[in-house]
Amino acid sequence: MVAALAETLLPARCAVCRLPLAWAGSRAGVCGGCWSAVTPHAGAGCPTCGDPEAGDDEPCLDCRTAPPPWHGAASHGPYEGVMRDLVVLFKERGVDELAGPLAELAAAAVRGAGWPAADAIVPVPAAWPRRWRRGFDHTALLARQVGRLLGVPVRHALRRRGFARQVGRTRAQRLRLTAARFPAVGRVGGRLILVDDVLTTGGTARACATSLRRAGALEVRVLTLARTPQPGRMP
Repeated sequence: MVAALAETLLPARCAVCRLPLAWAGSRAGVCGGCWSAVTPHAGAGCPTCGDPEAGDDEPCLDCRTAPPPWHGAASHGPYEGVMRDLVVLFKERGVDELAGPLAELAAAAVRGAGWPAADAIVPVPAAWPRRWRRGFDHTALLARQVGRLLGVPVRHALRRRGFARQVGRTRAQRLRLTAARFPAVGRVGGRLILVDDVLTTGGTARACATSLRRAGALEVRVLTLARTPQPGRMP
């Protein structure tokens, strides 16, 4: 009765599919049907780069040939469909209520990867113009929620130089990012989880992980909500 009354007096539509928002099963303005449509990766994939298309349980050829500066990577699912819509709502439209539900997906990816206990979670810093436009730093908010779920403190161990966006850049341009773009703030240590929203080429993660390793981090692992497919990936 309460649900029926609420849906009648407080009509709303799902932020993703735009259908009437049911009282039951909805979270952060998104209906239960859309949440259930968020697709996880089909397999574990490469334990080093996290690519679900690169085989299971052992490093892929790319990681064996040219190991990345991190020790492991994990994400919930591919950057497509409803997951893409959720990330855009959270990142570009400032729907900060999504941080909690999305963090649950990211935390589940950490548990599924079987990583050792981390000493701190480090968000990839956003450029201040975009923080100002949104009213919050989306990666810092996501990292805080993930830290709460995993019982790990958040440390803002990186800062960002420059305002250039990665969106719209070519793969080659993304991969040219250097550690100087994300300098470490003082010395760090222990096992760290680097948190971002989407892993595309890995250029940002590579620059950040390199800075953290140079600053004294024992291990760095990369956690994102989603990852884009990498055409031509060698299994």
